[in-house]
Amino acid sequence: MLQLIIDHIPSSSLHALAGALIIDIFFGNKYSIKRRLLIILLGSIVVFTLDIPKLFGFIFTHSLFFVPFIGAGVALLTGKIMTEPFIKQWIGIMCTLLMGGILIDFLGNGAHLFYPIAERNFSYSLVTGEFWLILVLGFIIGIRLLYSHKHEIIRAYH
Repeated sequence: MLQLIIDHIPSSSLHALAGALIIDIFFGNKYSIKRRLLIILLGSIVVFTLDIPKLFGFIFTHSLFFVPFIGAGVALLTGKIMTEPFIKQWIGIMCTLLMGGILIDFLGNGAHLFYPIAERNFSYSLVTGEFWLILVLGFIIGIRLLYSHKHEIIRAYH
């Protein structure tokens, strides 16, 4: 069991960082640094809504057909965190799920893209080592946060 967890740390880190970056691009720029960090954490967690059911054998969450429903549910649950209209939250969360969850799985170990029409696991194994991608995504998130925090401090003094 411990080996299974250790084997999934790089993949899970890649999912979390991708989800954090995507949701930050959609929503982070207009919020204070505290709220922005909360939204980044939310993006890291949102991508795992696709993977948790998969651990119990439910593969439908990695289907393109179910992403709009999962996105709508998550948007309803996170309505208090972000002040955008529901439709914008829904679209941003769907993009986070699609790119931070399904796309990474598709480019790595595969995803059941068209379930229940096709139960085949589709894969284009482009991502074989996550280490460099994790570093790059972490660096981009860090730069975005430092840059926005710097502007927040400058605005406070003017």
